[in-house]
This record gives sequence, structure tokens and C-alpha cells, in this order.
Amino acid sequence: MKDRSKVLFGFVMLLMVVGILGFSYAIFTTKVEKKGALNIVAGTVTCPIQIEGIEGNQIELVNQTEKEIEVTIRNDSQVPIHSTITYSKNENVEVLASSSNGDLINKESLSVGETRTYTIKLINKTNTTQTVTLNGKCGLSNKTLAIADTEEEITGNYERVEPNAPELVTGLIPVVYDESQSSWVKADTTKKWYNYDKQEWANAVTIGLDEDGVGTKKRESYQTAEAGTKISMDDINTMWVWIPRYEYNYVAIKAAGGEFTPYRGNDADGHILPYGYLKPGEIIINFLNETDNTPSSENYKVHPAFNFGEDKLTGLWFAKFDTSKEENECIPVNNSAGTNCDLDIFTTQIKPNVTPWVGIRVATAFYVARKMQTERYNNYGFINTDNYNIHISKNSEWGAVAYLSQSKYGKYGNDIYGEDDKEVYINNCSKMITGIAGDTASARESEDTCNRNTYETEQGQKASTTGNITGVYDMSGGAWDMVMGVVKDSDTNQPIIERGSGFTANGGTKPIPEEKYYDLYTKDTSSYVCNEQECYGHALSETPNWYGDYYVKFYGYWFLRGGNFFTAWPSGVFASSDNTTGTSWETYSFRLVLAP
Repeated sequence: MKDRSKVLFGFVMLLMVVGILGFSYAIFTTKVEKKGALNIVAGTVTCPIQIEGIEGNQIELVNQTEKEIEVTIRNDSQVPIHSTITYSKNENVEVLASSSNGDLINKESLSVGETRTYTIKLINKTNTTQTVTLNGKCGLSNKTLAIADTEEEITGNYERVEPNAPELVTGLIPVVYDESQSSWVKADTTKKWYNYDKQEWANAVTIGLDEDGVGTKKRESYQTAEAGTKISMDDINTMWVWIPRYEYNYVAIKAAGGEFTPYRGNDADGHILPYGYLKPGEIIINFLNETDNTPSSENYKVHPAFNFGEDKLTGLWFAKFDTSKEENECIPVNNSAGTNCDLDIFTTQIKPNVTPWVGIRVATAFYVARKMQTERYNNYGFINTDNYNIHISKNSEWGAVAYLSQSKYGKYGNDIYGEDDKEVYINNCSKMITGIAGDTASARESEDTCNRNTYETEQGQKASTTGNITGVYDMSGGAWDMVMGVVKDSDTNQPIIERGSGFTANGGTKPIPEEKYYDLYTKDTSSYVCNEQECYGHALSETPNWYGDYYVKFYGYWFLRGGNFFTAWPSGVFASSDNTTGTSWETYSFRLVLAP
């Protein structure tokens, strides 16, 4: 039988007390000097739980009973809040909810007056009476804080939005770096194995096939191993870093650019200084709960990288290093389509201390990436489903990592580095070996650093987006990274796909993919190239010349990011160029994204 009950969660905040089984939450005090800013005084947030027809917060299910309950969450307060609803674990009761994760039914940020409704089904699997207890709590969210001016002084405790937990699709094994063993080890996911407040980003790896190229025993042994098990780099074939969904202050980013230094010729060491140099400040970022798509205020935008077509992402996995291949059976040739590197027969990998895959056209790279999911998934332990998507990074996805690196959660916020050492260091290895750092942020090309400043060394970690081993490497220097950003034909409003890219018109063997896989730009005005609008989040018009990085001039059609090993000053996390037709070049590689 079905017994429908309605559960009403009414949230009343700030000095209002509502009875029956509420959960109180202490509110902090703030000091706000600016007119119009949010002014909050000490008070109590109470989250009452009301279950129609039932006293208390326990739901009783007699033997073999099925109950369907409608849960309504409403914010009756005067400010945005962060709410959480949980239920007690009972192995004899199955809980089916429209938004459920473990013992968590929902975790939402609710704007003023917002109401959300969920349907929960409870199934008693036994012949005895069982109970399930519903609990709730709420507090001020990042949305509440954003109402106030960003320069306000806030003290005390509040329930803020934690970064979304990494989505470990089948095949991904969570890892942490063990200094004592000088090795990556399997993470204990029952504990906190990452900490973005300390610039410690979540990492995961995939394991290749056995030595016979067929078996999976090696992979299975790691998947079932205990936490702390050492994972050999020889067994790893791809490495990924989790970028949680966030919003950023697109108004404050203008001021973060710092003071403009005009072109001054060469410096004392003979470097050619860029046209302009900006020493940027912090990009203000708030993590968002689940797939929340509502900015906290008019000063914020949800970063576009987390909306992949019609899908809203809780985050994305970004390749830790430039893409490489297991085989070394090709010699790249400049500007020559169809060279023996421009083939999709090679096995993709993402690892440190290897030569990147160069000499490949953008179309070939795109279809190589897709085949990791659709054909060669067993090489990595993936499965062929539509629950995730592997593709070449778009400009906007590159921007999401670049912005996070320049926030308090990235190298910019890492206290190890002083004010003049916040920039992610260049990979200046003349062999383009992945994961290498120069001796300075803009060091000139060198063969010596290829073996000395490897990714796990103290110096090597300066080339990471976090300033430690948990971040993303090769985003400054190394090889230029081809991304899926392309200029459109002004007549057809379609991507310019010919002239070397490898994409074929009117279908063909390598047709241009659907729109979610690329960012489309115009050439008219550099500040308004995103469909005649400013490119929010793309690390283009918002961040030109940051750290002196090269800024796109719109001479070509397909975008490149990051610079390379010999363009010392212009290379960097914010470097961009479109001086290419998408053809192969001996210094062009590509970067991968896994979107769960």
C-alpha cells in the first residue's frame, strides 16, 4: 500500500524561533562599514521539521510497507540560505529520492522565497516495523555573503558551500601523494582526501592493461586494494585533476588586472618584453552546490565551463599534464597534414616526464579523445556509456582552470609563495617533457631543467596551478595546447573548419562535432568575440596581458593556449593565440577533459 504524507520544511531565520524539533544554527557577527551592505547581527537560524499526521520527525513503516512522501523546502527568511536534509541510515529501508547521495537527500542554496519540492519513496524490506528519521539544518550560504560588498570584514562561523565532491566515474581511482613513499597512493575516500582551502586539489588516475595488452588483473588489484596502497607510475596511463563547479566575480576581475606597464623593449637579460604587462590580483571565486546555476548576486557569473551543452556539471576532470602517447613511432613534421604523427592509431596517455603528442591536427586530436570513451575505453577501465564525456578542452574549460589557479584556492592563494611569486612557472624544457618547471616563472628555454625540475620536486611544483603536486601542469610553456575554440565564417556563421584542421565539410570522415564541443568566436572586436558579447570566463577579454602573457590577435582560426618552452615572457596560464589553421605543428599538443 502507499501512504502519502507531506513533509514541510519551513526555514525561518535571524532571531525568529520556530518550535517542534528544529535544528538551531549559530550565526556569526559581521562588521560592515559600507552603505547598502548586508548587516547581520548575532541570532539563531531554526529549521523546523513538520510531518503531516505524524508527531516528531520519525516515519514509521510497518512490515512490507511502501510510503511516498512529498518534501517541500521553502526559504521564508529575508536572505539566501544553505539548507541540508538528511535521513538516518537503516539497512532494512530503501530510500529513493529525486536528489539523493548516501544519507543525504538534498543540499541546496535557496534564494529568498524560493520553494523546491522532492518526492521520497521509503520501502520497508522486512516483515517488522522500521523507522526512518529525517533531520534538517540550515545556515548562511555564499549567496548570503555575496549580498554584502566583497571588501567587508566577516568574522565568526557560518555554513558555507563546500566544493562538490569529485565524481569518480568507472575506471577512475582516487589518489593522494605520499611524501614518505615518494609515490601516489590510493586515497581513503572515507576521510577528507583533498582540501581546496589549502590548495590541495583532488586527483584520480586510470590503470592500463596488463603486460599482454589484454588482461585487467593489474587494474582490478588496485581497484580492490586498501587505501594507502602504492600505485606505480608505470601502471598509470592517465592522470586527472578535479575542478569543482563555481561562480566568479566578473566585476572584481577588472580590478584584479593590476597596473598596466607599457612596452619597454628588452629587459636586462635580453628578454623581449610584451606589449603590456599586468601583475594580476585575486579572482574571487565561490564554490556552488551540486548543479546550482543561479549566481549569488549581479556581480557574479556561474563559470560557463560547467554547462556542457544541456548538461549542468558538478565539476570536471582536467588532464593533469599535456597529452602524450604510449608509442614513439612517429616524427612530427611542421605544417604538414597527414604526417605519421597525425594518426588515431596510437594509445593516448596523460603522464609526467614524457614527450607530448605533437604533430597532430586538431580534428585528429578530437577524434582520438572521443575514441578513449567510445572504442578504447578498456585501455583505461572506462565503460562505453553516456554518463561521462571525454573531449579536447574548450577555451572556456581552460579558462575555468586558469581562474581557479588565480584564486585563493590556487597558487595565488598558496602562502608558500610571496607576492612576486604567484605566477605559475613556465615549462621551459627544450624537449617539451611534461611536468617540468623553469628556474623562474618566465625562464628561457633550457635542456638542463628537463631532468632537474621534474614535477614532484620542490622546484617542479612551482609550475603547478596550486604551487604543489596536486595541481595541473604544463599550462604555461611546454607545448602549445590546441583547444576547441574556433573563429566562425562571417557568411555561414559556422566554424572555419578547412585549411588544415582536418575537419571535413558536409559530413565526411571527420565532421565538425556538435556545438557543445567547441567555443565559437567572431573576429570583429577582440573584447566582444563571443557572439558579439564579452567572453566571460574564457580567459580572453577579461584577462588580456595578465603576467605579460600573449593575447590573441585574431590572425588565424583555431585557438592555442599556454605558450611554449621558448616564448618565455608571452607564455603563461592566460596566454592565448589563434595564429593557426588547426594544422599539425611540432610544438602543438592538446589537453583533455573528462566531464562526468
